[in-house]
Amino acid sequence: MAEVPEIIELQKIVEPFLQGATLESYKSQYLTKPGDNYGSIMLSINAKIKQTNGDIQDLPLIAKLPPLTNDLYWQIFQPERTCITENAVYKYLSPELKKLQLEAGVLPTDIFDGFPRYYGSRISLDADASKVDRDAVLVQENVTSRGYRPGNRHKSYDLEHTVLILHYLAQFHALPLALRLKKPKVYDQFVRPYFKKFNMNDNMEADLKNVLNEETLADIKEIFKDNDRDIQRVQELQFLFDEFQSADNVPDGLWTSIGHMDAWINNLMVKYGELALNYFRIAYNILNLFSDDDDEVPTKLKIVDFQIAQYESVVHDIIFLLLSSVDTPVLEENYYNFLRIYYDAFIKSLRSVHADTSEYSYEAYVPNKMFSSIMYVVHKPYLICRFLNEVKRVAHIQIPHALFMTKVVLAENDTLPDDYKDVDLTVLTKNRGVGKIMDKISDILRLSKKFGIFY
Repeated sequence: MAEVPEIIELQKIVEPFLQGATLESYKSQYLTKPGDNYGSIMLSINAKIKQTNGDIQDLPLIAKLPPLTNDLYWQIFQPERTCITENAVYKYLSPELKKLQLEAGVLPTDIFDGFPRYYGSRISLDADASKVDRDAVLVQENVTSRGYRPGNRHKSYDLEHTVLILHYLAQFHALPLALRLKKPKVYDQFVRPYFKKFNMNDNMEADLKNVLNEETLADIKEIFKDNDRDIQRVQELQFLFDEFQSADNVPDGLWTSIGHMDAWINNLMVKYGELALNYFRIAYNILNLFSDDDDEVPTKLKIVDFQIAQYESVVHDIIFLLLSSVDTPVLEENYYNFLRIYYDAFIKSLRSVHADTSEYSYEAYVPNKMFSSIMYVVHKPYLICRFLNEVKRVAHIQIPHALFMTKVVLAENDTLPDDYKDVDLTVLTKNRGVGKIMDKISDILRLSKKFGIFY
């Protein structure tokens, strides 16, 4: 592993958040391995802080730096945009959402707690700089010190984890939307400008993008054999995903909010305990599917890595999470349950801050004469599912994303380099034909057909 990058003047970043304490010293080491994080460098910081009474205490932190040693990833991930977006989540979005909830009477113990604690950031050593440079850094708490654990990308989420994550994801989407509805001036000043569309392909060489698409397509051809219709559909979906990424900013709508756009296992930190066990058992009546080990019940979540967050349909995050990170049998059995669980949590979160939900209904009456113009009708006569319509409109766009990310999620550790500067996207070509990757790709395609989002 290469030498750990130095963080110059770390004390100037964190001390304003230490309530009078000072940073005495710190040691740092790499937090993640190459291949676990592509768009940034993550450092674990063991800081020593001196309290106003003279006591010295440990403060576990994480420092997030742009990809300093990898010019390709600097070019692709565009820190000039992504660092500023992620900083805005902690500087502006998080405190505004907290204020919104408290003003609505939400108890402090019930405030959305899905963000790690913020300990400052900068885009340059130059305080007057407007452009991100290689001295940029974001500092946040190391949530592992409070019992949160990162997921294992080789182990998909079970039912318990998925239910918990959907509840948090629904709050993460609903609260910014409520802020837009209830405080439009605040939203337009502190939130909307920082979450415009982001296209990772903007600075990617056309040849590299074609290689990555062709690599995915080669696996698809192996799975579908001579099924030209399905192979052609995957090519169409790849085109639609590229088109989606390069599209203009979307207008306000019922289902548009801040989307994470990269909600998979590596970007979710789970805390375990016994607190939520009875709640989940009663709420979803699935006693036989829960672990008897109370210490392994997922109770809380931290969402991290907001580099490519943008204003979009909430459905993008839901579908990408389900296809990329949920265990196949669990997803196959519970796909429609998951959509309903998310929807109910979304509405509950809007109502918690007294946002108007009159236009948000899972089912809405539609007269006979409108049937001819309806693209998607549910089983009940005269009913159309507004939320499911949005799923139908958007979900297929995330299929290529999930297919591509399968090689990232399930990349064999021995194919990854030891140094961040040596990581490039060709690592994905080293996992062609790997059994578990091919199985997952096949599952994504099969379930996408079964749930009516492939075509």
